[in-house]
Amino acid sequence: MDKKMSPRMRVYYSLIVVIIILFSGAMVTGVLFLCDMLGVNYHLSFTTLVSIFVVAAVAGGMVSIFVGRRVLAPMVKLSKASTQVARGDFTVTVSDSSKLEEVQTTFRNFNAMVRELGSIATLSNDFVANVSHEFKTPLTAIEGYAMLLQDPGLSEAERQEYLEMILSSVHRLTTLTGNILMLSKIENKSIAEQYKDFRLDEQLRQAVVALAPEWSEKGITFDAVLDPVSFRGCEGLLTHVWSNLLSNAVKFSEPGQEIQLRLLDQKECVVVSVSDHGCGMTEDVCQRIFEKFYQGDTSHKSEGNGLGLALVKRIVELSDGVIEVQSAPGKGSTFRVILPK
Repeated sequence: MDKKMSPRMRVYYSLIVVIIILFSGAMVTGVLFLCDMLGVNYHLSFTTLVSIFVVAAVAGGMVSIFVGRRVLAPMVKLSKASTQVARGDFTVTVSDSSKLEEVQTTFRNFNAMVRELGSIATLSNDFVANVSHEFKTPLTAIEGYAMLLQDPGLSEAERQEYLEMILSSVHRLTTLTGNILMLSKIENKSIAEQYKDFRLDEQLRQAVVALAPEWSEKGITFDAVLDPVSFRGCEGLLTHVWSNLLSNAVKFSEPGQEIQLRLLDQKECVVVSVSDHGCGMTEDVCQRIFEKFYQGDTSHKSEGNGLGLALVKRIVELSDGVIEVQSAPGKGSTFRVILPK
């Protein structure tokens, strides 16, 4: 046996050997008893009988070794690997030359599970780091402006400016907290999927009207072509999708530009597209734009925390839909949401 084998596995091997030897002996005894019952004449000397038991013992030992190598040895590997994973090591992989399909399937599933756990751990660490950073920035701003407000020599205009900056940072924190909570609920599927029939075209109109202060301040106009569509889905969650996409289009558009909004009623799906003529994005940014906390505008000139589009993607997926983006630097961006009827 393997000298590195645990005491428990040594006991397992010993028990298998004993059981197989006893079973083999019982089989021999049974054959002899059957011959006696059938009246078959046989003459076995003591030496012959001992030889039969020796052969049975050898056969039992060989079967035990076979079973140990093919079944128990792979399980020992799996047990050791599981212990490493339990200690937080997600780089572990197990392999074995066993030709048993069950063993290979078990190992493949174990390796896939470890890879998934490793990915989750990495995402969790990144999430905590990003959340900490996003909270720290507005909190630092609030602390700084609050200290400035303690100066008795401030003018009323300066005092008002600092108060507005504090309120802006508080609003950013409130939005960030709300987005984190919603994203958590969606990913844990703790938001009740309350589906009902509603007019999707009317919902889009209301989303545009709700953002009127933002786009009217920049002199932006809307070119909206909306097919009348009666849709069944989660109205509250989809409102968040349109609000986010339209808000981004306004944010990244230059003053006086136009935003195109389309709702197409097709045979098996509805397609909503939002197009702007703003700064656009590179291909690398397009590939990562739906990641949590990712911001293509690394200068952070535009307010945001990188959670909006991650939320949008999860909501669309929850509705069994897909979201696509097409963009190029200097040529604007088009977000397309396809929802099945």
